[in-house]
Amino acid sequence: MRPLGGGIAQATEALTIDDAAGVRHRLVLQRWIRPGWETDDPGFDPAKEAAVLGRLESTPIPAPPLVAVDPDGSQAGVPALLTVRLPGRRPTVARVARAATLETLGSMLAAIHRVGTDLVGDQVLRAVVPRYEPFGDLARPVIPTATRRPDLWREALAIAGSTAPRAAPAILIHRDYHAWNTLWVADRLTGVVDWTSASWGPPAADLAHLRVDLVVDVSVAAAVTARAAFVAAGGDLANARHHQMRTVFDYLTDRDAAVIDTAAAARLDAFLAVVLQEPDQTG
Repeated sequence: MRPLGGGIAQATEALTIDDAAGVRHRLVLQRWIRPGWETDDPGFDPAKEAAVLGRLESTPIPAPPLVAVDPDGSQAGVPALLTVRLPGRRPTVARVARAATLETLGSMLAAIHRVGTDLVGDQVLRAVVPRYEPFGDLARPVIPTATRRPDLWREALAIAGSTAPRAAPAILIHRDYHAWNTLWVADRLTGVVDWTSASWGPPAADLAHLRVDLVVDVSVAAAVTARAAFVAAGGDLANARHHQMRTVFDYLTDRDAAVIDTAAAARLDAFLAVVLQEPDQTG
């Protein structure tokens, strides 16, 4: 048993178990141990993730197979989720920066959304998966003090605060899809993990989350490459500009505008300029 780290509500450990027949099982145990998580984030629960993982097991998406779930803690002492441990490790920043990695990230997200579209009528998931909600609050938007383009931020805030036009029905989205929630063996993507935030929502919101993480951790060019791969794989860009701008402000929620360094502010400035020039829909 060894700790894996990560997660805002759970303790996560890798388990290696040799059973009585001599078969070795490599598993991941997540235990919801943070006091008050049920009130702070009621949608962040193991029962929902277990339902999603169960439905994904027969699809091409490399999500961890479900082994067991204890949604109320009656067996494990706290709510818990047990899954098969997939091969691979989270990528380094240098690996994520490679064009091939970015293209795989974009195309995998489009594949997730194809499956998510097929699951729209699944009544079991309908009962436990919530509707997409933005992570942040635009009532107190954070604009980096170090920005050299306050005009861009004003325009971005106006777009983020607008109501997105009605689009196609919401599908199952990962909701927290980014490079650090993937596993790799060399150049092969072997897993997409952390489905606890799965929601019924717009595909463009999922893409926006991936891209903001890439801008902050890698580069603006990385976000452009991932988007192109998503589109090439058939991804849906409906209302992309709205969701992209909203996600930038969501990402900065509760941060101190004065401590966002000059380099990060410059990357975000450049990214807003790029988003304003990108087509707002596929085609």
